[in-house]
Amino acid sequence: MLKLLISLACKSIQLWVLVAGHVFAGLFLRDLGVGLEQIDDPRVKGIAIALKEGSRVFITWGAPIVMIFVAFIQVQLARSKPIQWAIDIFGALLSLRCLIQFLMLNLLLLSRLKAGGLLLLELLLFIPVITINFGWLYWRLDSAARAKGGSHIRFSEEAGTLDPFDYFHISSMTLLQFEPSGATATSRLMKTLFVIHGAMMLDLVALTLSRAIGLASG
Repeated sequence: MLKLLISLACKSIQLWVLVAGHVFAGLFLRDLGVGLEQIDDPRVKGIAIALKEGSRVFITWGAPIVMIFVAFIQVQLARSKPIQWAIDIFGALLSLRCLIQFLMLNLLLLSRLKAGGLLLLELLLFIPVITINFGWLYWRLDSAARAKGGSHIRFSEEAGTLDPFDYFHISSMTLLQFEPSGATATSRLMKTLFVIHGAMMLDLVALTLSRAIGLASG
């Protein structure tokens, strides 16, 4: 029984990591809606209101469908049925939400705010979203390539069987070094992803520092 549960957990980890990413993305939008009064710029506020309304519609109509979809994937995984296409759809949706929230954060960092609480909270909520999103992308693309005898990533100290932690580790290290650490991209696709990931993190840090300097001097 224990072996069966461990096996099911291993099969389901990709799904539930993505679920965690979507939860943080939902919290990002919820707190953005709560903090609308802190946004002075009317254009940015209009975009935030549109995102809030879109989130409200999704929670009302889309959330039940997503829950059924997740349950369907979990049942298929428990039955050892090939369901990667469905997980990929779920992952692609997280990538889209990550991009939208990245752009929203840039607008918040560049706009006038009455207080810094909203910006700080949104930054903290976005960190797990981008880390989970890129960690999943690295994991999905590289594991698919390795199943065919190739690879997209070469790890510095690669030994034995790789597990999901290795990919989320290199994704989380980008928070500190602006590029994945402990691994080297071996394909043009992965090199491009590494550059995009690093550029997004550098952009957020640079804008955050500029905002902090502006507040300190003003």
